[in-house]
Amino acid sequence: MPEILVLAEHDGATVKKVTTELLTLARGIGEPAVVWTGPGAEAAAGRLAEFGAAKVYVAAGADFDDYVVAPKAELLARLAAGGHPGAVLVAATQEGREVAGRLAVKTGWGVLTDVTGLSADLTAEQQVFGGAITVQSRARSEVPIIAVRPGAVAAEPAQAPGQRWLRKSRSPSPTPPGPRGSPSGCTRNGGHGRS
Repeated sequence: MPEILVLAEHDGATVKKVTTELLTLARGIGEPAVVWTGPGAEAAAGRLAEFGAAKVYVAAGADFDDYVVAPKAELLARLAAGGHPGAVLVAATQEGREVAGRLAVKTGWGVLTDVTGLSADLTAEQQVFGGAITVQSRARSEVPIIAVRPGAVAAEPAQAPGQRWLRKSRSPSPTPPGPRGSPSGCTRNGGHGRS
């Protein structure tokens, strides 16, 4: 099964509902691997595992506090380059869509936004014209970046919870996120360790 990167939306150690919805979708298409930015990953590991996260990549540092989206897009690009995921799932929030767009620029992958359903072959369902018409779409790129509309999918705990692994390692970002410089505190969780 391919690894499916899921960018976590959270408030400190509290996992937001949309993250559990993304994990529910990810389980249907591969092995969910959560990308957690900022503090709180250790406290949230149990909740993430409950919804099927097989791995949690943690990136914490001042850069994730100082910049809104650029370090997240850079982190996802580095993780994707190192592991070749089957897809990248983000919430279709203002921040999530911007991360998806920046990641698409860095990788050349296609983006599908406001997705309301996803099949095992990565065909996305989208509602258009205020929900009057439902369309099916597929990204033509090798790895799709999929922004899922919050509340569109019912979050369901996994029948077999995930492994509750936190993976950590430090590596500086190779490209600056903007005029203020390169994030130095981006970390990629890369070592095996149980929480």
